[in-house]
Amino acid sequence: MKPIRTVLLATLSTSILLNAHAATYPDVTSDFTGGSGFLDMTSVDVNNTASLLTLKINLASDPSGAGNNWATHLIGFDTAIGGTGNINGTGGWGKDIQMSQGGMDFFIGNWLNNGGVNPAGATLYNWSGSAWSAVSSTGGANPFNLAASVDSTSVTISFDFAALGVSAGNSFNFDVYSSTSGGDNVLDALGSSTPMSWNSNPYDSAANVNPYTISIVPEPTVFALLGLGIAVLLRRKSNGV
Repeated sequence: MKPIRTVLLATLSTSILLNAHAATYPDVTSDFTGGSGFLDMTSVDVNNTASLLTLKINLASDPSGAGNNWATHLIGFDTAIGGTGNINGTGGWGKDIQMSQGGMDFFIGNWLNNGGVNPAGATLYNWSGSAWSAVSSTGGANPFNLAASVDSTSVTISFDFAALGVSAGNSFNFDVYSSTSGGDNVLDALGSSTPMSWNSNPYDSAANVNPYTISIVPEPTVFALLGLGIAVLLRRKSNGV
């Protein structure tokens, strides 16, 4: 049985590797000096399946309390050369946030004041060159399965990455921003370690962005076929074939 065990171990190891598609981007804790830890990012975890992209924004204190529901989080994406989007553009969120090197092509705006069991919501926007338009939203048409949730330590956003015009093997740059539902601009940014407090100053990620490559993940049917193949090998071995 040693050869079969070897095959099993090799297959299991391969399966583990094929399913390990995650990256963690640390952020300096306490670089938001305004005292509200639910606006202070500690890290962002990014991973993908064969179709879904997930970003988990980890925070220094509980963002889920009703008294903290004025916090917002935004994610800017640079997926193609030449984007010129600024989140304060027509149809956007009125916050002066841009990615001047590469250019912002998409952004997600997240809110936490829906009420109910899951107060989190989000909308994904695309920059046309002159205005932002909603691509998918938890509060409306949602063709790309955008979802948002909040717990005591984090805010999580997920959606079909096809919405960004990317596919497995493609790369993009992104940045994540903490803000509020009021007149504040960026209070913490994943790509910056510069201390910030309450402000309405324009913000530019410039070259301080974070790269991510969509990993190639086999569909579940691939693993089902692997399992079937192993079962056949074991049966043949037990029958002395």
